[in-house]
Amino acid sequence: MQLALPQGMYRSAHLLALFVALLCSAPLHASTDVDGDGWTVAEGDCDDTAPNIHPGATETENGVDDDCDFVVDEGTSVYDDDLDGWSEDDGDCDDANGLTYPDATEWVDGQDNDCDGVIDEGTEVYDDDGDGWSEQAGDCDDAAADTYPGAAEVADGFDQDCNGLADDRTEAYDDDGDGWSEDAGDCDDGNVWTYPDGVELADGEDNDCDGVVDNDTDVYDDDGDGYAESDGDCDDADPAKLPGAEEVANDVDDDCDGVVDEGTDWRDDDGDGWTEEAGDCDDADGWVYPGAWETADGVDEDCDGTIDEGTEVYDDDGDGFSEATGDCDDRDPETHPGATERGNHLDDDCDGVVDEGTELYDDDGDGQSEVDGDCDDSDRDTWSGAPELDDGVDNDCDGEAEAYVGWACASGRSALGLGWVLPLFAVGRRRRA
Repeated sequence: MQLALPQGMYRSAHLLALFVALLCSAPLHASTDVDGDGWTVAEGDCDDTAPNIHPGATETENGVDDDCDFVVDEGTSVYDDDLDGWSEDDGDCDDANGLTYPDATEWVDGQDNDCDGVIDEGTEVYDDDGDGWSEQAGDCDDAAADTYPGAAEVADGFDQDCNGLADDRTEAYDDDGDGWSEDAGDCDDGNVWTYPDGVELADGEDNDCDGVVDNDTDVYDDDGDGYAESDGDCDDADPAKLPGAEEVANDVDDDCDGVVDEGTDWRDDDGDGWTEEAGDCDDADGWVYPGAWETADGVDEDCDGTIDEGTEVYDDDGDGFSEATGDCDDRDPETHPGATERGNHLDDDCDGVVDEGTELYDDDGDGQSEVDGDCDDSDRDTWSGAPELDDGVDNDCDGEAEAYVGWACASGRSALGLGWVLPLFAVGRRRRA
């Protein structure tokens, strides 16, 4: 059994053996090829007694410098050719590379530096956990097979998808940064405006996470009456108030038209200052109200229950005639067409003549009425003081029907020679006034 010596001792032993051989073979000449291997000592044969030892010989694992280069066993599996402290027999998988040996640091060089049969493991280019991604490709934890870019994030405090955020896109993470996660009640963790008790917006989203979309906004029918504020509901907290609702007298705009109590007895709909409750009999007509001026239009303007009173078409005095039908004084029921003339200095029968047919009227146009002394107001030749005519009539209304015959009266009284003058005088007085 050959004793294995350290490399430095191999060289020393070889040189010593060569020196002894030279001393012992002094008679030999350096130019003589003693062992017949084609090399002499002068040519570099370091052992001319062994034919397998000479320059260029194959180095074998024998503890001898077979190729006479002063290095023992180099290039064999027992020799540490790259001087990294490891030979092939010791486990060096590349004894020509000083960076490759068992337990060496693995480098990104496409080599198995630590001689474990795996290339570049533990480096940025190697997928150590077998998830298909290396650190260089973006794997933020190459020791965890469930961690790589695009991996499903799990609520465990680790960044599985390697985006720099732990637990994002899980129910435990506040993905939208609104302060709430799904676990805390956020119903849409991708919307920063949506979280428990958030302000509800008219956006088709349940912003406050109460299970109702757009409640308390103008587009939501909060009171369930079929109308939202955007549809015209003026009070979306009261289902009795909505467009088209019946207006009631309650000081509230029930039908949301901007007008309070219109069409009810409480409101002055026509703006005339009166409501139905106050006595307006037609609150759609601004000309109709208590105390209004009555006009001849078939309408009770003053709301007293009587139509057109005080106008030309109304029989105000109840005598069967109005001014329009000829009543010249519709305040006096005894004054109207066909009434009896009463001798009151008024036109009772509305024919345009005052007191005709009464004692106050000069019916025969002789200048005197009965009151003035006309004893026959139907005869123009008869009045108080009229000249007597030979007509058998009391023309002068003195109570006697005198007649003139020539120069003497029919009574036998003398005319005092004036019989021819009186007739002429009488003719001049026939028409007075």
